[in-house]
Amino acid sequence: MRGVILSKRLRLLLTTLVVAIVITAGMIATREVSRQWLFENAQNQGEDRLLKYVGDIRRALRRYHYLPYLVADHQLSRDLLAGDNSLHADVDLYLAQLDKAANTKGWYILTPKGKQIASSRKHANWHEDDGQAIADKLIRQGGEVVTVSKIVDGKARYFLAAPMYSKSVVIGIAVVKVDLSTLTESWLAENELVLISHREQKFFLSSSQRYSAEWLNSQAQGMAQQPPSVMQLASGTTLSTWQLGLDNYLVQTVQLDDLKWTIYYLTPLKKQIQTVYWLGVSAVILMVSMLILGLFIYERRQKLLSKQQLQELVMESEYWLRRMFSKTNVGLMLLDSRGKIGEINPTAMRYFSLSDSVVENIFAWQLFETTAGNSTVMLLLRNLANHHEWGEITGVEVMARRSDGSRFPVLFSITSLPWHDERHFLITAIDISKRKKAENALRAVNEQLEQRVQERTRALHSAQEELVQNSKMAALGRMSSAITHELNQPLTGLRTLLSSNELLIERGETKMLLANMKLVETLVERMANMTSQLKTFAFNRPEQLSATSLPDTLQQILRIHQQRLQGVDVRIRIPSHLPDVLGEPQRLMQVLGNLISNALDAMTDTVQPALVITASAQGTQVIIQVIDNGCGVSESMLDSMFEPFQTSKKMGEGLGLGLSITANSIRDMQGSIRAANNVDGKGLRAAGMTFTIVMHIFSHKSAYEAAEHDSGHNALEAD
Repeated sequence: MRGVILSKRLRLLLTTLVVAIVITAGMIATREVSRQWLFENAQNQGEDRLLKYVGDIRRALRRYHYLPYLVADHQLSRDLLAGDNSLHADVDLYLAQLDKAANTKGWYILTPKGKQIASSRKHANWHEDDGQAIADKLIRQGGEVVTVSKIVDGKARYFLAAPMYSKSVVIGIAVVKVDLSTLTESWLAENELVLISHREQKFFLSSSQRYSAEWLNSQAQGMAQQPPSVMQLASGTTLSTWQLGLDNYLVQTVQLDDLKWTIYYLTPLKKQIQTVYWLGVSAVILMVSMLILGLFIYERRQKLLSKQQLQELVMESEYWLRRMFSKTNVGLMLLDSRGKIGEINPTAMRYFSLSDSVVENIFAWQLFETTAGNSTVMLLLRNLANHHEWGEITGVEVMARRSDGSRFPVLFSITSLPWHDERHFLITAIDISKRKKAENALRAVNEQLEQRVQERTRALHSAQEELVQNSKMAALGRMSSAITHELNQPLTGLRTLLSSNELLIERGETKMLLANMKLVETLVERMANMTSQLKTFAFNRPEQLSATSLPDTLQQILRIHQQRLQGVDVRIRIPSHLPDVLGEPQRLMQVLGNLISNALDAMTDTVQPALVITASAQGTQVIIQVIDNGCGVSESMLDSMFEPFQTSKKMGEGLGLGLSITANSIRDMQGSIRAANNVDGKGLRAAGMTFTIVMHIFSHKSAYEAAEHDSGHNALEAD
């Protein structure tokens, strides 16, 4: 007995040892195979990415290839080389403009021997040996664009040069210095590690902020000079790896022979190493699971004695299944492998108008339309015995046929299932006649609605175009009428005065003649003012906005209108440290002058005229208000008072362009203006109006944004 127990323990120990050896061997094999595959896959992907980056570098450098010709074909530059030193400043300015537009690091003009005579940068640190190297290579290579690359103090210098001719004679060299740091801008977005070294094995470009070129060159003798670790795969592929910090990287290189550069593409192996580890763990788990599964199967076989109880449960479940089969409101049919109906529920019999005698002698495919229905479903039903492997068909719309020959749509599904140890098929059919009728009705309504919407849209477009055209013609009519009337009055006066002058000359009445000439001069000045307003109305926007002092501008305007302001209660409320606004002094003076002049005109009949001008800073804006107690305007004119040729004055007193010019000037200075009639404390309308101007406080950022806005607007106008 004791020997039997020892024998069992020994067998258990040996079995455990064998299982442990098998699991360990499986884990080691899985890790090695996965490591070989993952590393070789990383090698192949790295080669593709490396070739892509080589292409990117070539394309990026090729974009600069045409730049030297912009200087080589420049006439002023050739004249400077010919000896006209007065053009030095113009050529430097031209080079600076090209430098800024091309985003390069310098444009230069050299003599045929490489001496610099013009530069885009005033304090350019030009090296004479660079010019000599460019001149020597241009002589060796011939009359095309040449490239020169040098590495000095770990920084790359890359030049493009082209000869400058005058009557087929080389008179100079056009040179462009390219900023190689732009190559890494697109690499940063890829989040990949790409390095470039020169012929001395020193890095000068890196796509990583963590591993910069300076850091890599400072490690020992420089990473580029250190031999990489070598790894041999089973396929014969040799891999090279570097260790940067705590991480290992797969290193792949390619050399650009013309530039003497070496490009390194580093693939991090951390993910592959982790994957190998987890695959090994997964292999252990899988083998343990298989062991557990084997034990489970063994235990299951020991429970086959309970098969009789299970069969009873199956029979009971079959009973309840038949009850559900017959009571459901969906048509169900159970077919054998030949397609003959074995079981059918009452709902299906009602759908197809079948009787028990008909069901016994009918196949399922005979209940569905075979001429206009779904041909795939028909072929399947007629050849069920030949389809051994196929998926379920669910929710297919087909046409069914009743025993009386009438057709109706159904939603058809079929699935394979075992039944009494044989292969059977369960068909579900749902009558969708009502749904199809509703869909057809809805489709017809949608088509009618869409047609009505299209007709209405066309009518609205036509009415809108007609309204816009009428508005344009009305505005043109108002402008023509105003200009004609304003010019006809002085012209009529001029004709009358000139006719009178002829008679006065004949009579020798010089005093009357001089008086008439003064009237002529007044009428001519009035016509000049009208044309001046029209010119100002069409004046272009300012090229550049600057810091403008509101108190200084207002002081000048008040001095100009000093005579008209006599007898007016003028109150100025401006803080002593009001910041400068973003604008143009002349336009701001014109805006304030127009508003003060309009206020004075509106207060002509006011007994005690009062004018209040306030300004205050609120956040990044300055709020300016001009308030008078004049006659004001009607509420209907508030929406259109800033439009051209809109005026409340009598004919002959103005063209109605003053407020339109004011609004345009404020808009050009990135501000806004609005007008409103004054109200008292009870919300009732009071005498006069208030004009509110909103302008931006000057800052370098706001000036830059205004310049960008104006350049974009001018570009649109040019288009």
